[in-house]
Amino acid sequence: MSPGPRAFLADLVDYAGLFPPAALDLGPAVRNFAAYRGGADAWMLARFIVPAGRLDDLDAFADLFAAAPPARFSVLGHAPEEGGAEAWAAAARRTLDDARAFERRHPAQVACDRFELRLPAALASDADRLAEALGELDAAFRDGAATPPRAAVEVPFLEHPGTVGPAAQAVADANGRAGRPAFALKLRCGGVTPDLVPGVEALAEALATARDGGAPFKATAGLHHPFRNDDEAVGATMHGFVNVFGGAILARVHGLSASDLAEVLDDADAAHWRLDDDGLGWRSLQTTPPEVADAREQFALSYGSCSFDEPREDLRALGWIR
Repeated sequence: MSPGPRAFLADLVDYAGLFPPAALDLGPAVRNFAAYRGGADAWMLARFIVPAGRLDDLDAFADLFAAAPPARFSVLGHAPEEGGAEAWAAAARRTLDDARAFERRHPAQVACDRFELRLPAALASDADRLAEALGELDAAFRDGAATPPRAAVEVPFLEHPGTVGPAAQAVADANGRAGRPAFALKLRCGGVTPDLVPGVEALAEALATARDGGAPFKATAGLHHPFRNDDEAVGATMHGFVNVFGGAILARVHGLSASDLAEVLDDADAAHWRLDDDGLGWRSLQTTPPEVADAREQFALSYGSCSFDEPREDLRALGWIR
């Protein structure tokens, strides 16, 4: 595998087969994940995304997790029972407890090493209170864990654009106090209706704000194809995962402004992009494989997709993977 594609695509996709538009039942989704783990493209696959409330249901499929290394899971948090930071923290702790119980039932076979927790707008807007809540959560992550997990906190930036800056500050502060990259932002890039798809300017602003605030991010929803594309079923133009992650990497390496990044996100022409031995390139901008790998590790982490097949089919058509 060429070093550029390896750096850009390794551990990029968190498989979300349970969620729309695929919306598979648990059995087919888990069997797909097990097959992907054993396939030639397993190096591109990161984790299976599962709601905390479905962890008990996974026990019936324990035989699919027997193959080493342990199957990795990203656990979606329980919804808080009421508003406020305390209720959010309690839901996060309940999510962690359920995940650890699942790990105890399947020792050395599963690892719940990522969590995805949706933030209420009020908490996302309060950098100090959120940083405090994240610090308390990291203490729980560390308790009894040889390798503490990490969490991505979802920011409602489409409805509340002003939440990204405070949340990014809180994540950076919490990571600094933890001495490790314990937390990241989670940015929703699409959905099943047009109102759930952020415009290029809004997404570019969110990505640039995360970068400037020193917060890594993971993405979710709508990123089935490499480049901007029209989705008739949704009735909207969807973002591409190469646009989003390539743009984020270029923005980090070259210091692109939000307006320049919006131009990258909006470019659906595959001829403007390169992914090869020299790294990742877009038009006149170039990043080396080590720069790509560093940006992926430190900033642009992964994205959730209900399909692992569509991205690979498109990448093969581009000649970027075999």
